[in-house]
Amino acid sequence: MRAGTRETSATPGTIRWSSTRGFRVWFPLALYAVTRAIDAIYFAVMQTHQIAMGGSVEVARVLYPTSAAPGYFVALANWDGQWYHEIADLGYPVPLPTGPDGAVVQNPWAFYPVFPLVTRAVMWITGADFYVAGSMLSLVVGAVALVLLFRLVDDAVGRWPAIVATTMVTAYVAAPVLQTTYTESCALLLVVLVLTLLRRRQYWWAGLALVALALTRNIVLAMAPVLITHAIVRWRARHTDPFPVVDRVLVAGLGALSVLLTYLWPTIARVVTGDPEAYTKTMAAWRVIASEIKLHTWIDYVYADYGPIGWLVAAALVVAYARFMLSPHAWRWGPELWGWAGSYPAYQVLVTGIGPSRVRYFLLAFPVWLVLAWLLDRDRVRQFRVPLLVALACGGVAAQGWWIWNYWIITDLSGEFQFP
Repeated sequence: MRAGTRETSATPGTIRWSSTRGFRVWFPLALYAVTRAIDAIYFAVMQTHQIAMGGSVEVARVLYPTSAAPGYFVALANWDGQWYHEIADLGYPVPLPTGPDGAVVQNPWAFYPVFPLVTRAVMWITGADFYVAGSMLSLVVGAVALVLLFRLVDDAVGRWPAIVATTMVTAYVAAPVLQTTYTESCALLLVVLVLTLLRRRQYWWAGLALVALALTRNIVLAMAPVLITHAIVRWRARHTDPFPVVDRVLVAGLGALSVLLTYLWPTIARVVTGDPEAYTKTMAAWRVIASEIKLHTWIDYVYADYGPIGWLVAAALVVAYARFMLSPHAWRWGPELWGWAGSYPAYQVLVTGIGPSRVRYFLLAFPVWLVLAWLLDRDRVRQFRVPLLVALACGGVAAQGWWIWNYWIITDLSGEFQFP
């Protein structure tokens, strides 16, 4: 694997307007603005059907009651937004809250601090309430993340793959979360920053970004395979591309750091609360066993819903993806994008059980869209690749309305329902 072989602008079928000045900024920003504006309309219209939330129920904790049809910004703070709201207002509880039986109950320590604490800072600086400050923070951070994502893919792989990846991220079914009071925007920005800094070999800055990522979402361990891949590629190319001892030590240190940082937030919870098992007990309140491998839940789900045929289809998809990842087409992405494209989906399957939130989690697997870029650039479809991409994006934006209505807006909590 070479450290990224960039597609040249002379590739047949190159989109002429993609070489215009400032394209790497205005294109992702324009995409982001259009899709978020459409989603804002979805949210504004659909929130008029939301029920009043006056008290907590088993599946939805409500510390901040809301009226029916609560308004655009309040609706953006549904579900886990209530938890982030509490953290921004009140911080983390000490000691851990317990129920009548003495067992630890669901509490804010399950939620990582970067987003709510930065939101608190924005609230203090601007005087805005949590609903406005949190959603606008996500919106702005998401815009920065998309610009940097475009630049990362453009520099590593080429202009067309960057166009496809950015388009499909903004049009992804769960992309509306980028303007809500959730952590996805911050997590996306930090993932892109880590990969970019690794590619530029700015290892000290990459370490700082890893620390920030570890305090944003519980996904920093997925960076370990990326760092291993990066180290292997640099080692193999050391005769033509020097890999000095200092860099070797730094890369090895980052690899170890990505593992150790998995325990950073649980350690902070332990120190602050004085309970050695604070994080474990908190997650147990959600019936989550942190050390359990969750692969079996995916296997059971596929079989329960689709039977043996489902197993065969799922296995075929995994094999096809793995085969592509081992092909020269994927190797030219460079070790950073290639590593994340493999490690993050595997991490999600192994450590997170099946559930509707996995659709949202997949947003961070943006290198997967490079497979689509390759497919659309095949000889047989290259002349149609732009209209095909536009059609896929339009379908994705339409599906975003479905996702908001079925997963985000709370219209009923009495029967079966989904959550984001």
